[in-house]
Amino acid sequence: MSGNRSGDAMIEDEKSNRLETVIIILAGFAAEFIVGGCFVDGILVAEWMDYFHQGSSMTAWLGTVIVGISFCGALFGNLAVKRFGFRKVFFIASVINATAITMTSFAYSFYVAIALRVLAGCGLAVLMNAVGPYLLCRFPNHSAVVQAFRGMGGSGGTFVFPFIINSCLNEYGWRGCCLIIGGISFQQCALGLVFRNWSKDDKHQNQHRNQHPPDEHQESLLGQRKDAKHNLYQLELFKRKMFVAFLVHSFVLCLSVSTIYVHIVSGSKILLEISKEQSRFTLSAIAIALLVGRVVFSIMTKHPRIDTFTLYMILNALLAIPVGVLPFLKGYTAALVASASNGIFLSAFGSLYVLVPLQLFGSECLYMSYSYSTFFSGIGYLLGAPAAGWIYDATGNYAYSFYFCAGMQILSVVIMIPGLIKHLTKKSETKTDDDENRVKKLTVESANYIISVQSLT
Repeated sequence: MSGNRSGDAMIEDEKSNRLETVIIILAGFAAEFIVGGCFVDGILVAEWMDYFHQGSSMTAWLGTVIVGISFCGALFGNLAVKRFGFRKVFFIASVINATAITMTSFAYSFYVAIALRVLAGCGLAVLMNAVGPYLLCRFPNHSAVVQAFRGMGGSGGTFVFPFIINSCLNEYGWRGCCLIIGGISFQQCALGLVFRNWSKDDKHQNQHRNQHPPDEHQESLLGQRKDAKHNLYQLELFKRKMFVAFLVHSFVLCLSVSTIYVHIVSGSKILLEISKEQSRFTLSAIAIALLVGRVVFSIMTKHPRIDTFTLYMILNALLAIPVGVLPFLKGYTAALVASASNGIFLSAFGSLYVLVPLQLFGSECLYMSYSYSTFFSGIGYLLGAPAAGWIYDATGNYAYSFYFCAGMQILSVVIMIPGLIKHLTKKSETKTDDDENRVKKLTVESANYIISVQSLT
């Protein structure tokens, strides 16, 4: 009888653990879904231009500051999580983010609105960058599922929120829209209560390791994590020319990315002569194509003959084409096609960007190289849309803003051409069968490792 009871208890525990896994991963998906909605602020920028009368350059800050601040604050957000615990920090950050977005609906001053958006960005710095490390450290055996749900959640939010915002703008105006979006953002507070604290997770994982000894690959990752603790900041990276070039590349690239996300709505409406409602759905077209591109190109990187860095550079170069030809197009269909093309090529930044530091600087420098590049990406995202808006204010023609965007995209590729040549040369000289298998194995697993290693600090 006792044996049967013990067996039944083990079955119940296993079922409970599986249910907990599903609940937490779904909560992570929902959190990423809400975060994905922050990338479509370009829809509201078009409304704020008519209300605040600050010009395209100044108003663009309202659309770029939340995501830009979150990029710049990625490292600090993860430090806060490690220091004070995930649940507490996530809950407080959710309250700050949702409250600031909600209070934007009561802003009658442009500068008050800017301050509130900055505050919302500080909250998003935790929400955007802490969910991934939590889920991957919490469920190391379900890393592929976690990555898939995170990607689907972010792209799904970018796809659905234009429909939500469009409906809210038509019914309640931009103030009512911000109020509703703030209400949706408050759901993150409840989601945060589903997650456990880091300390409990560490205990759970230690028990799991005692019951299931780590394999050779897991032991190597643990060794890499211990080494990373001894050399956290790795300032010697700045002595390497390729690393400095990669930082400049990240900055210039996000000047272009920011312009696309913030100005595609207003620019498409004016240049392609489509209605305001139609222009809002250009961001949905970007989101759908972005999701497809992430899946396709992630699968392509598993092929042993495809070099991730080379593919990344090709996609970035191709991104300049739909951006540059946008001023010559007309009609809603052309707007959707151009936006979908942008989304396909933007997936290089969405999925392959995190793999490039691994190939260029090695796994031992992976965390800090990625963290530094993300910081510079955030600065570029902050400045890109306002710069393009200033060009529109000065010329009265959105075509020049998109020419600027395409030019920055080409420049970001040119900056990395010497690094690409050096990378390909070195690869051809030192390539062996064993090295090729090792590199491919690291490439496939690098996205998981990058995010999980962020919890080291």
